[in-house]
Amino acid sequence: MTREYRYAGPDGAGIAGLPPGVGAVVGSDYCVHLLPGPEALSGAIAAARARDVPLILLTPYFRDAELKKAIGLFRAIPEGDDVLVSVNDWGALLAARVLLPRLNLSIGRLLSGQKRCPRIGISPRLTEAGRAWHAEGLFSSPRARAYLRESFGVSSYHVDVPGWGSALPATSGVEESPVSLYVHAPYAIVTVSDTCPWIGGKSSASVPSCTRPCRDGAIAVTELSMGNELILKGKARFVRVGDALAGGVDARDSLDSVLYDDTP
Repeated sequence: MTREYRYAGPDGAGIAGLPPGVGAVVGSDYCVHLLPGPEALSGAIAAARARDVPLILLTPYFRDAELKKAIGLFRAIPEGDDVLVSVNDWGALLAARVLLPRLNLSIGRLLSGQKRCPRIGISPRLTEAGRAWHAEGLFSSPRARAYLRESFGVSSYHVDVPGWGSALPATSGVEESPVSLYVHAPYAIVTVSDTCPWIGGKSSASVPSCTRPCRDGAIAVTELSMGNELILKGKARFVRVGDALAGGVDARDSLDSVLYDDTP
């Protein structure tokens, strides 16, 4: 049965307003300054526990000092709580598995390997098979899935619905290494930069903390060759793929949806 999750903000402020039975998503898969602190994460976990729903913590890529701080955040996750950590950094994946083997880890959208540029959908140089190849990733490779399962205990992946079609790419060989997908919609993440326009074009690593001005809005960027506008928010660029999960995704027991009311 498909489970629905909804983004409740970086710190989980929106958990109380979620519909009954809907899981919660907090954190960020593109900026360390949109992660909750240990106290806020503990509060989000308690709020999800009180509603008897699971929680997903999104995490971005890290520099060394940021990774050390993130390990402290991971330690705030109590053993036994239904919390899934979405990891977008290979170093974080290794460190978390070695230092905190109790954590439930998954491969995030940045590491999944998908390409989501809207130009893919309108390119006259690509066949349908070529477009489908761009939407594949680690989750579609039996060999990669087997390695990640055996080495890191990972069997779930966060993905986007391609902007040029409603169906998800196939996950071949699932009988050999089963895979669970968390499908994010309707904002597919296209790319992440190191610098953030909201803090004057500085690297997020160059400031110890941030007031999160990007939470006040987003910027639409258009160009005829794209076929669809990009939405710039903080360090990330997204493309809206519409109501991609409304009957367009093949039903499977291992499919979960992660939905956003606004650009995350």
